[in-house]
Amino acid sequence: MLSAPTQNSPVQDPPAQSVPTQSSPVQSAPAQGSQPPKKKNVVLIVLIVVVAVIAAIIIGIVGLISVFKSKVKAGLEKKNAIESTDFNYDAPEDIDLDSLNEAVDAMKDLDLNTDIDADIKEPEVPETPEVSNEDKVNYSYADVIYEGNNIRVVPNGGLNSSTVFAAGKDLGGFLDYVDSKVLEEGRYINRDLFYDILATMLVDKDLSPGFENSERNMIMALAMANNFHDIKVKIRECNLDANNAAEYKYQVTAFDKDDTWIVNYNDRTVFFNDGKTEYHSDMFKDEYLAVWFVAIDEYYGK
Repeated sequence: MLSAPTQNSPVQDPPAQSVPTQSSPVQSAPAQGSQPPKKKNVVLIVLIVVVAVIAAIIIGIVGLISVFKSKVKAGLEKKNAIESTDFNYDAPEDIDLDSLNEAVDAMKDLDLNTDIDADIKEPEVPETPEVSNEDKVNYSYADVIYEGNNIRVVPNGGLNSSTVFAAGKDLGGFLDYVDSKVLEEGRYINRDLFYDILATMLVDKDLSPGFENSERNMIMALAMANNFHDIKVKIRECNLDANNAAEYKYQVTAFDKDDTWIVNYNDRTVFFNDGKTEYHSDMFKDEYLAVWFVAIDEYYGK
């Protein structure tokens, strides 16, 4: 009778009735169901990053293309500017560049000994009858005093803004044209210096053989008056040697003192301090003289 409980062992099987073990699949279901949204978020983030990288690359490429185009355009403009200019002078739009380039070539071939020196000698040593040493002759532009081979030329104010050389146009109008159309803004021809220098060159309106002679003297006077545009210079008189009429010894008042400026238009040299100090400048270079040549022709219609 004691073995009866062994036959009833199914009643003693509580461990076999494991309810939590059977229900565990139901409890883990929510965790398995939340995994798909995480995968979608990762994919979305990856797509956003890829799109951003591609956009950045495209923007960078567009920027590089824009910079490259700008550099190419600037390079072409610089190349065209160089090819269209024969020298380092920024010619104004009003000047005919073709005429200017032709003038440059003409000035390079200019023989100053025959073309300018000869022209200067005629007015500087005028042929007047019965003029003895130490005689004074009053001409329309300057008074001339003869002392042997030494000739003193004193501007008398007869050459001024109202002086007409050609086409009924006066010097004042011509210098206005130069100031406004040829020179850079804010720069002006030294008018007093221009008139005085030109007066010592031409001396009298009837001594010059023609406009061409006056034109060449005007070119030299313009070169000086432009170079010393901001200096108050008064030419008291000019001393010339009859044997070397291309060298002008100007007795001037400049920088509040008296001085002698020696200018040789044949050698294209300038000396200050009574001829002791050489002054260096590009004002007599062919290309700059050609600018004045063209400006005169443009204004006077030559």
